[in-house]
Amino acid sequence: MEQSQCRAAFDRCLPYLENTMSKMPNPPSEYAACGDGYYFRNPAYLPFSHIGTWMVSFFTGEGLLAWRRTGEERYLKWAESFAEAYRRKLTDTPEDTMHDVGFLYVLYAVGLYRETGKEPYREMAVKAAEILLGRFDPAAGFIRAWGRTDVKEHHSAGLAIIDCMMNLSLLFFAWRETGKEVFRETAMRHADRTAECFIRPDGSVCHGYQYREAGGVPVGEVNHCGFGKGSFWARGLAWAVFGYGNCYRHTKKPMYLELARKLADRFLEETAAAEQTLCPGGRRDNLVPPWDFRLPEGAEKWRDSSAAAIAACGFDEIFKACGENRYREAGERILEALSGPEYMNPDKNSSGILLHSNGREHCTSFGDYFYMEALLRYGDGFEGYW
Repeated sequence: MEQSQCRAAFDRCLPYLENTMSKMPNPPSEYAACGDGYYFRNPAYLPFSHIGTWMVSFFTGEGLLAWRRTGEERYLKWAESFAEAYRRKLTDTPEDTMHDVGFLYVLYAVGLYRETGKEPYREMAVKAAEILLGRFDPAAGFIRAWGRTDVKEHHSAGLAIIDCMMNLSLLFFAWRETGKEVFRETAMRHADRTAECFIRPDGSVCHGYQYREAGGVPVGEVNHCGFGKGSFWARGLAWAVFGYGNCYRHTKKPMYLELARKLADRFLEETAAAEQTLCPGGRRDNLVPPWDFRLPEGAEKWRDSSAAAIAACGFDEIFKACGENRYREAGERILEALSGPEYMNPDKNSSGILLHSNGREHCTSFGDYFYMEALLRYGDGFEGYW
């Protein structure tokens, strides 16, 4: 997919964002995935203050990407209009955050600080990083994924999940801004332990790891998002590809680039094999994976466009680090597929951009966001907020 095509595809996303800007409430709330892309048609899933909220910033992140592409101030002002809600979540309910405080504040405070240079956004991002730091278990070497840190009698008291590889970017930002090594060291310790416990000997990746027995769950591999224990969740692999690529950019530790490349190669192998299974005799080679690579016989092999979009961003990160064109070319093939009629939502009155996300025939805010980020990376050379 040529740069000009990526730019044109990005511009086609803007009407969907316009619908989001006109419908999304302020203060923001959590909206679940939906089949038709009308995220705001139904009541909010959770209030912004709820501990389970994590997807809101993908909407505001789209606004920041639109600002970078167009230079139109209204996108930036729309994103900034939610600042008070983001500030209050940190000051009023800091215990009601989980590890995805990284997703929330990288695509809000970090992004806005980098775009505007305004000190309150820097302070907000550092405060969020301090809260994330408080979830680290030094004895285990993991950042706790879910649950309040003062709740110990629940399985989440000893749980880490692969998604957290993306949240480490918030810690790296705080390290660079404050010079405090504890942020960098914590991020690296979590990344190192994740490599030990999440990446199986065959190169596949599990979704969760119970690093401490809690709530009756013993130490070992667990699953909350893939098909089941022992399966191979495609979006989890994409988080790992992109996450280790980000870790390498921030630390230049060779192991992280090696892991990112190893996992990216596994993604390419798995998607090629899936194409042979799903399209016998007519392989399209579009690199959009089934939502889990280890679905049992007879299970519907729904695609996951969000995993493909995240992987495309990760491939760009790897390409920039090592210069191997095959990663760039793989990302271009993914974007070419996602930009076609099979995955693009034809209803421009809705907010959802990508169909067939998450293995549930949904549009998702994170699928939409990473598709737009990937288009900006391949079209304009954007380096991301991560």
